[in-house]
Amino acid sequence: MNTAYLISKLAEFLGVIAVLLIVRLSRRLKYRPVAFKYPSREGIISLSLYGLILFLAAYYYGSDLYLNIDVFPGISPDLNQQLALAVVCLLLFALALFIRRQPLLSAGWGRRQNFNNGLRLALVLVFLTIFLRGKIFTLINGISAEEGYSFIVLLVISLAEESIFRGYIQLRLNSWAGSKHGWWLAALLFVIWQIPRLLLLASNIWISLGVIVVQSLLLGWIMKQGGHVIAPGLYRAVSDWLDVLK
Repeated sequence: MNTAYLISKLAEFLGVIAVLLIVRLSRRLKYRPVAFKYPSREGIISLSLYGLILFLAAYYYGSDLYLNIDVFPGISPDLNQQLALAVVCLLLFALALFIRRQPLLSAGWGRRQNFNNGLRLALVLVFLTIFLRGKIFTLINGISAEEGYSFIVLLVISLAEESIFRGYIQLRLNSWAGSKHGWWLAALLFVIWQIPRLLLLASNIWISLGVIVVQSLLLGWIMKQGGHVIAPGLYRAVSDWLDVLK
């Protein structure tokens, strides 16, 4: 990671913080928060499922299994590995919803108003991020097929992982421990889940870890303001994609 990248990333994060503060003060994005009848039980179940996917991540990146993953030929091996793990983990949480007969609303999806609010916030953050990262002319000049495929993969990864952490887990922890503590704890769990991948693939683990810590807190905050997984999911997909663009 070079200095220019870190400066652009810092500008992006500061811009996102400014937008979220404006949204918070204006209170224009209103939605009805999700509530659970038995919050402690929901919190314990979400932490149990998290323990399972943390074990999967540690095993996946600690074995040679990831070397044989090629879900989407033509993109980087790292994205292929993230995609495979994200989809498998999402299926586990989807199975939990199905078995327990819970609606998608309880995992950050559903309600048209919430979706509209989340999409509006996501689009503002996306355009701001593209501008602050200085990628406008890169997009105007056109992207390669590989970069286009990478965006599709990153969108699937982001929506899958945000459905897990900001949708399923954060909403339940909010109900159990309170909105602020649920947000922080969900962010911490996401960072810990990323560590096995960073240990294996990151060239500078401490800088990468710092970026993920800030990003995770912002994603949780975006979820709180937008009320729908589409908000953190779409913003994160574009933000990570800009790292891929040359």
